[in-house]
Amino acid sequence: MIISKSGDNKYITEIHNEKGMIFSDVTEEKGGSGKYFRPHDFLEAAYASCLNITTRMILEFMNIRYEKVTVKVDLNRENEDKTSFKYAIDIDADINEDIKNKVMRKVRNCPVRKTLSKQIEFEYCNNIE
Repeated sequence: MIISKSGDNKYITEIHNEKGMIFSDVTEEKGGSGKYFRPHDFLEAAYASCLNITTRMILEFMNIRYEKVTVKVDLNRENEDKTSFKYAIDIDADINEDIKNKVMRKVRNCPVRKTLSKQIEFEYCNNIE
């Protein structure tokens, strides 16, 4: 469970789970400090980190050595009818295109993508335990 609490500074939000704390904010144009991730940045971050972890798990499962995996995600929500995530994955490893394409096909099944691809429902509850 995630808990979000307002801080002392305008719009800065403390976000806690059982293991740590991060902060969220809005841009200066919207009255915030612009120092921290915006709420939509967390959607990009969730997808990017899941793609990164999933890619590394696949590479390790396939016994492919790699130096580094870099993922970039861009969220486009300008279209009224749909939201789109564009992503790029760079694998720093000595692999051919066929192997890389096989990895990319498997990465499409990352858990965050599966979650975001389902129908979404929002339900207000007075108390969540």
